[in-house]
Amino acid sequence: MRAINLSLGILFLIASTSIATKTTTIGLETEETSRGVIVPMGDCFGIDEYEVYTVATTKKCRFFAGPMCTGRNALLQPGEHSSKDPVPVGSVLCEEPDLF
Repeated sequence: MRAINLSLGILFLIASTSIATKTTTIGLETEETSRGVIVPMGDCFGIDEYEVYTVATTKKCRFFAGPMCTGRNALLQPGEHSSKDPVPVGSVLCEEPDLF
């Protein structure tokens, strides 16, 4: 009986951890397609799109030209941001708003 309770406790802990993981969805528009990408909050996430014309976000996100959040970058506030020329987006880091 104790082994069952322990197993259920571990299963509950794993489920709680995955539910507690915060994510946000950003929109990307290229010449060929528009799509949403679910990204984790506070963690670098690879995008690997080389010709992005529009990004849309509901959180403050820093977009990087290189992989693993390296290279030239731009901090974008929530909203839709467009460029007449394509922009490379190698990775992104989104953050929760500052409380203070």
